[in-house]
This record gives sequence, C-alpha cells and structure tokens, in this order.
Amino acid sequence: GILKVGTPLCIPALGGLHVGKVTSIESNGREQETARKGSSVAVKIMNESNPNLMYGRQFDSTNSLYSTLSRESIDALKANFKDKLENEDWRLVVKLKKVFNII
Repeated sequence: GILKVGTPLCIPALGGLHVGKVTSIESNGREQETARKGSSVAVKIMNESNPNLMYGRQFDSTNSLYSTLSRESIDALKANFKDKLENEDWRLVVKLKKVFNII
C-alpha cells in the first residue's frame, strides 16, 4: 500500500479507534508526501478531535494501524487513481473491505 500525508488512521481491533491524520512523513531527515509498503519512515500523526489520545496509553506498537476506509474512499480511488495503483494495492483494498465490513 501507499501512505500519504492527510491519510486518516485507525485501529479496527480497538473498536475502530480514530488515531488521527498523518501530517508528515520523513525518511532520512527529509520530508516526503508518500511512503510505500516496506519503507522505513517516521510518521507524525495529529488528532485534533481527541488531543488527549496518547501512544502508550490507548494504543502502542502492538496495535496495527490501518488507513480508514469507506465505500466513498474506495469509489474515489477507482475514479481518480485507478491507473496509478498496482494490483497489490487493489488486493489490499479488497482485504481492507473485509476488515471494515464494506460491501
């Protein structure tokens, strides 16, 4: 998959806990707009709706973070990024549809 600045993140295993939005991605001290699966990057996440949410209290490294996905976001991917996404990316979307119970 591809992580982009602005992506909302959640933890489905904790009832869909909204962790926040990605506000920056850094690799080797340089900011970048995206990161691909397998990249080693630092990610800054902000949660303006719940500023008291803290890493180490409500969630930690044992929890898997997921891009929040909805039927609307899938439709937007199909409409705007169909040619830019690889087969592996689409397989991930299918997997995430099951995680989020999207028909």
